[in-house]
Amino acid sequence: MSDRQHSQPAVVTVENLTTLRRYLEMAPPDQKEASYKYLLHNSVVLELNPTHPIIKQLAPLRESNPEVAGLVASQLFDNALMNADLVHDPRRMVGRINKILQAVTESEVPTDADVKE
Repeated sequence: MSDRQHSQPAVVTVENLTTLRRYLEMAPPDQKEASYKYLLHNSVVLELNPTHPIIKQLAPLRESNPEVAGLVASQLFDNALMNADLVHDPRRMVGRINKILQAVTESEVPTDADVKE
């Protein structure tokens, strides 16, 4: 958890961010994905904003629906990477985003029993 005040639920911090971005841009196409995974795994620090509503709800969600909580946690990390301009291929997130949307819409859609006439 971070003591920094920011409006996002999570941010990444990277030492020498500009250098890291240049290195990733110059990586050979066939090694780009591996370079991203290696450098991001070893260079990025994820900072969570403990006052953000998404972070506050993540622990209860983990208890009630661990699969969706895992999807949300992974998406938070990728969102933070995207904000830092460190996402190589954002299309890889689409499947996860769709699963999150499906979980949200399934839990929010009223059933016949919920509708009072």
